Amino acid sequence: MKKLGLLVLLLVATRVGQCQTATAPLPDSVQAFLDKSLTLLETYSLERGAVNWPQLRQQVQQKAQGAQSVRELLPIYPFVFEQLKDDHGWLSYQGKTYKWRNTARPVYTNTAVKAALAKKPGVLVKMLSGNVGYVQLPGINAGGSLQAMRDAALVVQDSLCRVNPNKAKAWVIDLRLNDGGAMAPMLAGLAPIIGDGYLGGFVDKDGKPDQQWYLKHGNFYMDTLQVTTLQNRCPMRRPNIPVAVLLSGMTASSGEIVAISLKGRPNTRFFGEPTYGATTANESYRISGSSYLTIAGMQETDRNKVVYRPNVVPDVLITGGDNFTDLRQDAKVAAALKWLKKQKSR
Repeated sequence: MKKLGLLVLLLVATRVGQCQTATAPLPDSVQAFLDKSLTLLETYSLERGAVNWPQLRQQVQQKAQGAQSVRELLPIYPFVFEQLKDDHGWLSYQGKTYKWRNTARPVYTNTAVKAALAKKPGVLVKMLSGNVGYVQLPGINAGGSLQAMRDAALVVQDSLCRVNPNKAKAWVIDLRLNDGGAMAPMLAGLAPIIGDGYLGGFVDKDGKPDQQWYLKHGNFYMDTLQVTTLQNRCPMRRPNIPVAVLLSGMTASSGEIVAISLKGRPNTRFFGEPTYGATTANESYRISGSSYLTIAGMQETDRNKVVYRPNVVPDVLITGGDNFTDLRQDAKVAAALKWLKKQKSR
């Protein structure tokens, strides 16, 4: 009898344990939101092949237990992005974003760059000694509309044309404070310096081409879609003019795309620090209402089909020495001018 009683107790304990670990169903709307978001990630994420999806779905379902609304579900998404090693993507819900903060990234310690970026700089174009043009191109947040991007491109072009770029024998393009935004107005605005032609493209994880970007007649095209509508008001008469590009650890996302678009260009050299490392293309997908999932789904290549992961590395490494108040005292500008002087004498 004692053995029989013990067996009954064990069976009861097992049943209780099973009840405690069984997942209770979520409300239909919450489950639908979760399922759609995971399906989008499984379909489009760049690192989707590195994840055991049945296992991840089970983990997420367990973490979601007790959620009675979509809002209560949202803290799960940083974990999901972490499994995909995607610190460039995010989920947006009612004006808030949820993303993975990659603590493995080294802490950026260049206080001069961080302080200059905190001042929210604008586009700056001027002439340096020796007839060298200088463009400081920070990040441009042009919103999501086509007209906003066209207006932003005009601002960059106006700044450039105001100094008569044909006076310059060489150029410094300063991307140190470019932390991203919209690539189209940046590249279209710089078109008089960069020149027309194929600049780069997006490829999947296997290198299969997707969208490609170009400059034609001073305007930005994504495949056959003309994004900007600038008049070619100050065309550069000298093709392949020498260009020095300045980079920092805060050059990120679309700022890195601008750098990649200059890679492979003749008479072009890069100075400064390795970039931030957000060289993946994001695409946004609607889940429901105003909720969107932004996923890193493509890699970026230059005009020679070279893929840049995880970041863009300068030709000449220079750490520190930045002086945005007095460019004459700036170590990176000085190195760029020294190289440009040799190119001008050829």
